Amino acid sequence: MYLKRLIIRNFRSIKHVDIKFEPGKNIIIGRNNCGKSNIIKAIDILLGESAPAWQKNENITEKDFYTFNDNNNDIVSDNIFIYGELKRDDREEINYDIIDDKIGYYKYNREISKDALLNEFEEEFNISVDELDHRIEKTYIRGISSLKNEFKNKYIFAYALKVYKSENGDIIKKIRFFYRENENSNWTMGFSAPIRNEFIQSAIIPSFRDPALQLRINEWNWYGKLLKYLTLNNSKREKLDEAYKQVQDIADEIFSDIKDEINDENLNVAFPNTKLIFQLNADVRTDIYKNTLIYVDDGFKSLITEKGAGIQSATIIGLFSYYTNYVNTRTTALLCVEEPELYLHPHACRVISYKLDKFIKQNKNQVIITTHSPEFLKTIKSNINVILVRKISGRSITNQLNLKEFKEILIDNNQNELFFADKVIICEGYDSYVIRWIAEEFFGDKLNEENISIISAGGKDRISKFVKLTLKLGIETYIMADFDYLLRDNDTVKTKSYGVDCHESIANISDSLFEQKFNKDYVKVISKISKIRNKIKSDYEERFYTAKNIKEFDDSIYYNKLKDFLKYLRHHGICILSGDIESIFNKGVLNLDKNNKLTMERIFEINSKIANDFKISDIVDVEEIKEFLENIFNNS
Repeated sequence: MYLKRLIIRNFRSIKHVDIKFEPGKNIIIGRNNCGKSNIIKAIDILLGESAPAWQKNENITEKDFYTFNDNNNDIVSDNIFIYGELKRDDREEINYDIIDDKIGYYKYNREISKDALLNEFEEEFNISVDELDHRIEKTYIRGISSLKNEFKNKYIFAYALKVYKSENGDIIKKIRFFYRENENSNWTMGFSAPIRNEFIQSAIIPSFRDPALQLRINEWNWYGKLLKYLTLNNSKREKLDEAYKQVQDIADEIFSDIKDEINDENLNVAFPNTKLIFQLNADVRTDIYKNTLIYVDDGFKSLITEKGAGIQSATIIGLFSYYTNYVNTRTTALLCVEEPELYLHPHACRVISYKLDKFIKQNKNQVIITTHSPEFLKTIKSNINVILVRKISGRSITNQLNLKEFKEILIDNNQNELFFADKVIICEGYDSYVIRWIAEEFFGDKLNEENISIISAGGKDRISKFVKLTLKLGIETYIMADFDYLLRDNDTVKTKSYGVDCHESIANISDSLFEQKFNKDYVKVISKISKIRNKIKSDYEERFYTAKNIKEFDDSIYYNKLKDFLKYLRHHGICILSGDIESIFNKGVLNLDKNNKLTMERIFEINSKIANDFKISDIVDVEEIKEFLENIFNNS
């Protein structure tokens, strides 16, 4: 099974989010303090090791209730709702071997409407199981045979947790368990949720690493089960028992004097037939695995709790991966890791990313991570479901997409930087360097201060694809391109006849970008672009396909209209240069190649000049790009 859907309402900074997860890798991204950790915390509450509704567990406190401001008054929500839905593949079997045969729960005998979730199962949470008639209104389900009968042909399982505040301030937690055959089926409801980790084994690694917590040992959690499996089901067990007996014999000798004295003087008189025993290890047969400690020797041997977060993360991921691969081999596993890149250098990040990909391949496992590192967004080997979290007016909101359709354009970490930006400027290629240099000269560190990324699309044909990606993520998007991006089209016959390459144009850009830039006027702008292109193509067909500079129309009636329209576009975040990027270079300052093209060699040359007290304004005509940037920063 895998976590398919998560709904959170009124929890911490989240008023309402509805997130769809995918099998494999899911990446939650966003700025600091936007609410990413709150999503992981909600998953941990619902699917973690502790029972979600256990009243003595302080998994939810007063501070966790969503607070909003109304007329300068802070209003705290009166309930929290967390819903998690698991999906079982058609051929996936439930591993009943790991379910305790004594597990049981009351089932509500009425079907629950498939649409009840829209109202957060309000009626269902108000039903008191104690007031229902046994067998008529409720049935107790207990034992493996009963569970098999209940879950036969059931492929969707869900848990809903509601948390209320009583009049006297107590926090009351209720959980309901639901299951059904498919999306169109009604629900069956259980009044408690005794089966969770048996369906999907989860491990949560928060950004603040604490191996003493994540690797605590008991007979219920995955780490305790792993150690118990390794120690109790091993051919060397008899030798281990003998070694522990020898340790105990030596301990008896070491502590014999103090033991005899305390037994004689303190215990025998008040507590007859009572003996004090000193042990250096736990009783062998039952508790031996609970003595396990992990040391790490990286030049200095010490407990893993004393090592850095990077080593701790790699170790915990490795242990959980081993457990799911060799011990709990039939139940799908969910691994949630906050900021796996924490305190790691780039190469170590790649190692952790590889470990996560390897973990996913085992038993179709699922990974959900939060990150600020582009390294984890590489898409060559697997599909990646991206959830972008933003905080607007104190409220966390989400956008999401699967990167499968964008694999061909996301080739390096410089492009993956866009996932972490509030605004993105998409350009053709090496002009990204020129934009950055102009921004630094005239606007200081504004790009970083306002979290703006400049992305090189790698050619005109990829600009529209990047725009589609950023718009799906809800990112404020700007584009810059050469003059011929306003014209030309993909008519291969015409372009070939005029001796030029065909490429996409502004006509290929999604209407959604124009709506983002021009609001209610966007239809008029799109129409005007279409009219300009059609008129020029009709009256000056050759120039439509070959023109690289607005000056090539200075003898036409369109020159002034084009000039004014390009200025209008620049003021709204679409910068079509009056020429190509090479045309803005001042003559004699830079030696372009024989095809008059800006190359990486020339970029290095410009960088060298700037490092030696040149300004970019000494090298290029900055006016159009400066005007473009000015409007971006003014719209912040």
